[in-house]
Amino acid sequence: MLVATLAVGTAYAEDLRIGYVDMRKVLTESKAGKRVKDDIEKTVKLRQESLGREEQQLKNLQQSFEKDKLLLSDAQKQTKQKEFEEKVKAYQQSTAEAERELQQKQSEYTRKAVPEIRAIIRDLAKEEKLALVFEKNEMPVLYAADGPDLTAKVIQRLDAKGG
Repeated sequence: MLVATLAVGTAYAEDLRIGYVDMRKVLTESKAGKRVKDDIEKTVKLRQESLGREEQQLKNLQQSFEKDKLLLSDAQKQTKQKEFEEKVKAYQQSTAEAERELQQKQSEYTRKAVPEIRAIIRDLAKEEKLALVFEKNEMPVLYAADGPDLTAKVIQRLDAKGG
């Protein structure tokens, strides 16, 4: 009985077809991924310009303070220093907010795209008679014979769906 089970298991293992998909590539190289990337790059550019202006204002304020500090009373120095610190804090908050916004956009895209991508992978796996499909970059398998790479087909179908 054990021999029969091993023989069936071995025969099944020989028929077991495994594929993989590079999800990172699908998310970044599909039409939708490229649109999101372009949108994020535009947002980054606008934020960098805005933050660059704020940074320059801070530098000018600091230089002005250093130049005038000998002429100011202690109370005026404290007021100017406090104003500068508040502006630095506001700048740091703006920088952090910009970073959070970018991460949120990327996360939102991924959250929306993954279910659709999984459906495409499921359909492709059925068509190609694959028993398993792994994520290429996160495979816990240390060795596997090369199976079909479905990444290009997934991108093609995702683009065809307009996603």
